[in-house]
Amino acid sequence: MTLTLSEAVTRINYALRGTDEDAPTSSESEWTYWLSLINRKKDELFEDVGKQWRCIYSTSAPTEPGTVETAGATTLTGTGTYFTDYAVGDKITVSGETERTIATITSDTSLTVTVAFSNTASTQTFTRKTIIATGVQTYSAHRRLLVVSDKLYVLDTNSDNIYLAFIHPQERDYTNQQVHLSGDNPQVFTFTETIASTDQMVGGSLIVPGYYMPVDLSAETDEIPVPSPNWLVMAVAAEIAFNDIVYEDRAEGLNAKANALWRAMVARNQRGVYGEPRRTSYNVKSRIRDTRVR
Repeated sequence: MTLTLSEAVTRINYALRGTDEDAPTSSESEWTYWLSLINRKKDELFEDVGKQWRCIYSTSAPTEPGTVETAGATTLTGTGTYFTDYAVGDKITVSGETERTIATITSDTSLTVTVAFSNTASTQTFTRKTIIATGVQTYSAHRRLLVVSDKLYVLDTNSDNIYLAFIHPQERDYTNQQVHLSGDNPQVFTFTETIASTDQMVGGSLIVPGYYMPVDLSAETDEIPVPSPNWLVMAVAAEIAFNDIVYEDRAEGLNAKANALWRAMVARNQRGVYGEPRRTSYNVKSRIRDTRVR
């Protein structure tokens, strides 16, 4: 089921008020307030990483935060970007362009590449490849990474996968190449061993399968990115009612509906490949025989 932001606001309005009033429009302050609640509920849902929400899993990093502008030159100008997270030698691919290599980084919103861009375009999305370099042990993670799902690996220049042990910082033993995550804004991947010039990983790209926070909604046509948009509708309506004396008598009922939808959403997320819940195998007799000597 898909639901746009505009449709979600209409449903929130119906849940809260019935048909007594029109839903707020994007030009009104009430829309801004409701939008902030929608984005917060979205964040609260996915920050519960223990649920491992399948809809936000990606085998590699998604598009980077912000947008960029090209002008048929080597300069790339960003809006809401974090270019200082990157490193010279990293690769970026702007929508509508082929891959480019970063030559210099001036600030979070300005960098240059080694080959000029072909197009002049604004508000373009882009992706980044983190390139492993000799002697460099730390690499910034994607700003929207919530949790690494399984093994990291480096895709080397021969297109071979070099898998890495991903550990907690206190588990490092310095006898094998391991990687741990630390810090915040950005989080940083640290290799426990120095990367030598002869290492097979040099020049390869770091691939991070994991769970990534979806971007905030803003446009009326943006699709609600949660597994059950109706849960979001009821959860937001319940919070609005709880904070508004006019509708506070409806808060309890709306919250109960949101909780029921939450449980159903969690159950669906836990289902296996064939639509059945994943189960832990067991082999325990129903009754344990008393073997004591009497």
